[in-house]
Amino acid sequence: MYRQLTDHFRKTIPEFPEEDINNLVRYFEIRKVSKGETFLTAGSICRNGYFVIEGCFRYFIINSEGNECNTQFAFEDYWVGDIAGILNNMPSKINIEALEDGTLLTISATDYNILLKTCNSFALYKLRLRSKSSEARLDHSNEFYESAEIRYLNLLSKHPNIIQRVAQYHIASYLGVTPESLSRLRKKIAK
Repeated sequence: MYRQLTDHFRKTIPEFPEEDINNLVRYFEIRKVSKGETFLTAGSICRNGYFVIEGCFRYFIINSEGNECNTQFAFEDYWVGDIAGILNNMPSKINIEALEDGTLLTISATDYNILLKTCNSFALYKLRLRSKSSEARLDHSNEFYESAEIRYLNLLSKHPNIIQRVAQYHIASYLGVTPESLSRLRKKIAK
């Protein structure tokens, strides 16, 4: 299991020193989660960072009408958690739920912050990941200027197996359309 994490370190920072990688994995613990488990709730403080070994997760908020709105999906080799909460001990604005049974490698917020200060390779790794994450969020925001069809096709190109792993109503919420609209869109694309 730790191999996925160490491979991820090396892929992101090819020059990541082996000694640093071996030291880092000591800070992680394995955590199993069950489908339907919400392991971060808005208003609570995120006390851990999570690296996804297996499983599918959704980030969601609850809007002013009380409806859940999906903002992001996470799959294998993704980090999940609330970075602002980890870095600043602030209450989360998001919820994270497991859409499948999953396995995570967890690191405490305390250890995470220690590693950022004491391991230059880890700090550089996280900086590169934050940059990629910011780009992805910006791309997702810009997609809302596109048609629902383009947004859906973009989602499929990034995550070809999402239809098999995520319920249609969750995908519809992420795209900002109704499940019925998504169903019509899928039929149109299939023709």
